Amino acid sequence: MSIAVNGIVKCFGAFTALDRIDLEVKTGELVALLGPSGSGKTTLLRIIAGLEFADAGRVLFDGVDTTSRPVRDRNIGFVFQHYALFKHMTVFENVAFGLRVRPRKTRPTKSEIRDRVERLLALVQLEALRNRYPSQLSGGQRQRIALARALAVEPKVLLLDEPFGALDAKVRAELRAWLRRLHDEIHVTSVFVTHDQEEALEVADRVVVMNQGKIEQVGSPEEVYHRPASPFVYDFLGHVNIFHGRIEDGKVQIDASTEGSPSDKTEANASPRRIYVRPHLLDIDHVPGGNGTFRAKVRDIRAAGPVVRVELVSDWNQVVTVEISHERHLALSLKEGADVFIRPREGKVFHEDYAI
Repeated sequence: MSIAVNGIVKCFGAFTALDRIDLEVKTGELVALLGPSGSGKTTLLRIIAGLEFADAGRVLFDGVDTTSRPVRDRNIGFVFQHYALFKHMTVFENVAFGLRVRPRKTRPTKSEIRDRVERLLALVQLEALRNRYPSQLSGGQRQRIALARALAVEPKVLLLDEPFGALDAKVRAELRAWLRRLHDEIHVTSVFVTHDQEEALEVADRVVVMNQGKIEQVGSPEEVYHRPASPFVYDFLGHVNIFHGRIEDGKVQIDASTEGSPSDKTEANASPRRIYVRPHLLDIDHVPGGNGTFRAKVRDIRAAGPVVRVELVSDWNQVVTVEISHERHLALSLKEGADVFIRPREGKVFHEDYAI
């Protein structure tokens, strides 16, 4: 089932939570709503679900206007951050609940309910825990049961609100990989809310980056990361160094100043700009490396993890973060307090609302 959101506006008193939102989700797509707290992503999800109603605009499922339909008539499955499982029911009964409370005309038989629940427990790989209670499960297991319960009613749309937010980092990583595999099996149209950039980039088919009630960019994980449409998107998706400088003949030129004073040059591509450079796109060496190179002093070295993170201070007192491989770190023999040279291999320049 496809989802179309047209001109959605939602205000809470004087605060505008959503400001004329337009979005389309294709049938079978897994879309992430990504943004900081207060960006409007959960409000948008709840409006799609029918848990909130917009002040203006429409929500359409497969082209049918569902804006005024209550949540029970939208055929959706909703997974909450804190599981919302019934503590007094076993795992089996929690998953079966949505089927048992259906009106008699549409309620499956006892054997049909049993078969469907068993299939779902196998799908989420928890069939051996069918007789346990939620208090006897880990956080990751509870979230998988909550997902199985949402899928039991065979929803056309699956909505997930920060589904892994209450879990520790290792379990989150395991569950998001599992969710991606599960979606590839069931292909139900899914929208999930997260503020975790890594989670969105790893799991989603497309990412909707939101900020202050508006959509900044919609695209594949590769598009929003490598071709950000605005400074906010670039800054929000991963670490970034921001310099003042310019682009000349396709090469980054860093100004040794944080003031970004106007240049005498009149060419559009040579006028001063804010230049965004990710840490892994900066090179470190003991000797100057040509145009764009600037001097810095090593302040801190963090070698734990897949890359070595080096924190430096430039001659104009700007903190700069660089990420290099362990092999490069060993070759350079970097030490705290050492003077080195930094050269940006690639940068992104934004002028007003447009990327250059």
